[in-house]
This record gives sequence, C-alpha cells and structure tokens, in this order.
Amino acid sequence: MTPRTDVVAAENFLIPNGTFFVELLIFLIVLAVIWFFVVPPIRKVLAEREERAAETLATTREARQLFAEAEAKHQAALEKTRSEAAAIRSKARAEGRAILEEMRGQAQREANGIVTEAEAQLRAQADQIAAELRETVEPLARSLADRVVGVDDERRAETSRGQQTGRASS
Repeated sequence: MTPRTDVVAAENFLIPNGTFFVELLIFLIVLAVIWFFVVPPIRKVLAEREERAAETLATTREARQLFAEAEAKHQAALEKTRSEAAAIRSKARAEGRAILEEMRGQAQREANGIVTEAEAQLRAQADQIAAELRETVEPLARSLADRVVGVDDERRAETSRGQQTGRASS
C-alpha cells in the first residue's frame, strides 16, 4: 500500500497548486490596474503639490526679502526724517534766540531812549525850578541878610532910590 502522492501534494502547502497561480494572476492584474490608472493621478497631484510648495517657499523668501528691504528703507527714511526734524528744531531755536535777542536789544534801546528823555526833562525841570528859586530866594536872602546885619528896610529903600537916580543921570 503505497500512499498516494496527490493527496500528499494537496496537503502540503509548500507545493504550489492551481489556486496559487490564479491568485497570483489576479494580484498582478490588480497591480497593473493600480499602476496604470491610480498611481499616475496620485503622482500628478503630488508633483503639483510639490510645485505649489516650492512656489510658496520662493514667494515667501521673496516676500521676506522685500519686507527686509522695505523695513530698511523705512528705518532710513525714519532716521532721515528725525535728523531733518532735529535740524529744523535747531534752526527754529536759533531763529527764536536771534529774535529774542533782537527784541531785547530793541527794548533796551527804547528803555535807554526813555531814560535819556526822562533825564533831559528832569534836568530842564530842575533848571527851571532852580531859576524860579533864585528869583524867589534872592530877595528873601537879602532881607534876611539885612536883618542880620541890622540894616533897616528904609535905608535900603533910600539907597536903592539913590542908586536908581544915579544910574538915570549917568
């Protein structure tokens, strides 16, 4: 009794049979369908995605560069504006000081003119008052001096009449 070889072959999983080859054929057909109909659109989508990512990266780099340039220009313009503003402030302060000094000088000249004019008026008034006082004080001083010396008003009146007649005759 010899054992049958086809029963042994059917029970041995290491020996391929027809089912294996059919499954292999179906697998290869599915693989070919996937390879020709599914993979190309996926590759196309992935390639487009990589292109967009590269474009986005390039655009981002360019935008960063433009931003850095714009920031540098902004800082330069800001510094220039600040320096111009400082120059304008300095110029305005200098002009203000000059105007202030000019106004002070003008006010000082006007004050000096007013003081000089006031001094002249005071001197004129002093001279006028001194002249008036001389006219008033001189007769008073003579009468006081005559009283101190003891000369009478009558004698003085006679002598002043005699002097007047002597002058008239000369």
